[in-house]
Amino acid sequence: MKEIKKLFKYFKGNLKLIVLSIFYALIFVISMLLIPYYIGLAIDNIIAVDGKNAFFNYLIIIACLIVCAVVFEYLFESTLSIFTERVMKKFKDDIYKKINLVSIKFIDTHNKGDLLSRTINDVDNVYNAIISSFKQLFQGVITLITTMVIMFYMNYILALVVLFLTPLALLISYFVASRSSKYFKEQGTLNGQVGAIVLEDLTNFETIKAFNYSEESFKKFETVNNYLYKVGQKSQFISSLTNPSSRLINNGTYAIVGILGAILVVSGSSVGGALTIGGISAFLQYANQFAKPVNEISSCVSELQLGYVSLKRINEILEANNDIDEGKKLLKKPIKNINFDHIYFNYVEGQKLIEDFNFTINKGEKIAIVGPTGAGKTTMVNLLMRFYDPTKGSFLFDGTNSLFVPKKDLRSNFKMVLQETWIFKGTVRDNITYGKKDVSEKELIEACKEANSYDFITRLPNGFETVISDNSGLSIGEKQLINITRVMLNKPDIVILDEMTSNIDTRTEIKILDGFSKLMKNRTSIVIAHRLSTIVNSDKIIVMKDGHIIEVGSHEELLSKKGFYYELYNSQFEQ
Repeated sequence: MKEIKKLFKYFKGNLKLIVLSIFYALIFVISMLLIPYYIGLAIDNIIAVDGKNAFFNYLIIIACLIVCAVVFEYLFESTLSIFTERVMKKFKDDIYKKINLVSIKFIDTHNKGDLLSRTINDVDNVYNAIISSFKQLFQGVITLITTMVIMFYMNYILALVVLFLTPLALLISYFVASRSSKYFKEQGTLNGQVGAIVLEDLTNFETIKAFNYSEESFKKFETVNNYLYKVGQKSQFISSLTNPSSRLINNGTYAIVGILGAILVVSGSSVGGALTIGGISAFLQYANQFAKPVNEISSCVSELQLGYVSLKRINEILEANNDIDEGKKLLKKPIKNINFDHIYFNYVEGQKLIEDFNFTINKGEKIAIVGPTGAGKTTMVNLLMRFYDPTKGSFLFDGTNSLFVPKKDLRSNFKMVLQETWIFKGTVRDNITYGKKDVSEKELIEACKEANSYDFITRLPNGFETVISDNSGLSIGEKQLINITRVMLNKPDIVILDEMTSNIDTRTEIKILDGFSKLMKNRTSIVIAHRLSTIVNSDKIIVMKDGHIIEVGSHEELLSKKGFYYELYNSQFEQ
């Protein structure tokens, strides 16, 4: 139940709304419960010879009670909705904040579609469960207590009959809930898998169409969805047994109370309390009112269970460890040298990747890292940026261990251009100035011209104010130009280029690299490239294979050795 306790902390700050909800529910329930009592009195006065005036007086009282019940039910529902919305807003804020606080490793090791499902579908399930449970808690408890008091006041014998039989419905609800909980848990997991498949297919829709994989993609989805259907059918079928079973007991209770009450009235007995015909009518309504909260709780058992399972899935995110950052020592700028000091790293324990990597980068040097796929090139960048930390060894920035430096301060010295373009929905200006405030028009235009993006941007319908997104019709090359312009505008101390020109034509690539050569003057740059023609002017080229440095030198030096780099370079031209 730790999940429930954690949910309760979100109720703090909303105590006023909770108190108001309880007050409104109290007035609403009392108004509703007094109606049957006065209906019974009205019935008795219809029968009475001189009860005409009293009958109409009771009708007026009943009408007032109905109006009062309607008004306070509305106030209760609206206050409860405001309370729940506030709680869920805070809940969503904390989930999204947590996602931004966890490590890159956490995101990498969790399916993106499943995380999306937890932050949307599971939150909705918790919302529905809160609404249902609070309505039963506030209205139900007040209804049960008030109804029981009135029934004991009217006739304690009949009240004991109702009190004895009604809890059987709760026992049935508990029995069914214990049998269906495992299916709801599995249903939540499968919902995440379905979301993951949909997100993956939408992200790679063009590839699916290009390879005529639509039918196979649907079969993959259908397999998981069919399994979800079967599990969902089992969970809903078992949980649906609760309501009819509970109603069977309640209807039986109603019949027993009606028969026993009629016997007491006909016999003229006053055992347990004198009853009239109107009193019997009122008591039967109270018997139903007493069972109503039980029926409503049993009818929303599946909703509550699904909400509880979703809450557990969300708490797995909220309980995840934050990205470790104990650094307090700020780096002096500009950074003069970066030392890779005996770096070891592996993503999976037992599977070696980077082993005893040693290298030094001096200020202003252009360093290229090349090698076959899986050699560890991008991994070295991930370690340098502290997306991951080495399992052994350290990075020294002017002699300061990177582990002692706050990640925010460390990363402020870097800017990256990756192979995967990242464009969010917004104007071109917003995309380029992302991460940099107070950019003048002159700075913006200069950066665009240096990155050779100015011409195509000015051709857009609204220039810099054109709204774009990842699927807005821009080519991959144009998206990459915007990403490159974003880096140029920031003019960082160190630039990392990870296959950033792999999706751009050769002519544009030459222009971009020419612009970068101007920007990189007196700045440190690290370039990861498959096109070796783009890094021939590098000061040093690191050749990696299987996580090791096998060659280091300038382009000419490496070619003269006629080693691995020589073969790699010539193989690209032979193709």
